[in-house]
Amino acid sequence: MIFIPNRKLGLLLGFTFLLILLSATVFGILQLATATMSAWIILWVLLPIVGVPLSFLVSYRIYGLITARYRLDREGFYLTWGLAYEQIPVAEIQSVELASATYENLTPEFTFRWPGCVVGHLDQDAVVEFFSTQTAEGIVLLTSNERTLAISPSDPEGFQKQFVDTARMGSLDAIPAVSQRPDFILARMWNDFRARILVLSGIAISLLLFGYLALRASSLPPSVPFGFDPMGNPDPFAPPGRLLLLPMIGVFCWFLDLLTGVWVYRRNEDHPLAYAIWAVAIIVGGLLWGATLHLLAVS
Repeated sequence: MIFIPNRKLGLLLGFTFLLILLSATVFGILQLATATMSAWIILWVLLPIVGVPLSFLVSYRIYGLITARYRLDREGFYLTWGLAYEQIPVAEIQSVELASATYENLTPEFTFRWPGCVVGHLDQDAVVEFFSTQTAEGIVLLTSNERTLAISPSDPEGFQKQFVDTARMGSLDAIPAVSQRPDFILARMWNDFRARILVLSGIAISLLLFGYLALRASSLPPSVPFGFDPMGNPDPFAPPGRLLLLPMIGVFCWFLDLLTGVWVYRRNEDHPLAYAIWAVAIIVGGLLWGATLHLLAVS
């Protein structure tokens, strides 16, 4: 039997946050296109640099809510939440109880969450892992041999009753315990020397370009070329702040390459393809360095 958590509030707030972050990102980029070098440049640069990663994080939380579901059958309990997956044999489940019977309030430690999207960990006598849309009221604590999961099926009492019924029926086929988390992939990447060098080099090239333009800020002319006409002459001329769009493009490219590479990297046989994807950010960064130096040389 499948149980879906109440996710209306979480999705409503999630899409609201995403709209705000995307609006701030676009506003910062538009300001950079016309801004002169001043203290405000720092704000216009930070808006997209902070807004884009947070937008992806909010998007993943929204994806988790959309895919969230719990399933019970006579073999086991199954949880799907974004890229996280849990499979626990019924024989390993020690208890299924309402959190409100024991706790007045139960929330994870500091993590990126909002009302209606409660994901994270809480270290108590044992680690409680949250895949929930509620705090204490409406949470079911499912305790197995290895961990405690805090979940929020839309009908907690019905979930408890279904567990009792399935446990009484007994298991027909033994299933293995499975626990998959997206952070396992990141840990594997960090321990892979080639992956670590490619990812760090990709972001370093764009950050160095930011630093170079910051050091040259006082000596930049009032306007710089930001392209060339069909005859090869510099045109149009724009405020020097627009040059900051080039390293920002590099950062965005690196971030998209990072996410795409992580997705591909999950399978061992696809590691070479992931390396190639991460190398694209290095190539793009080098091209943007060349474009910046050439535009400054002809200004």
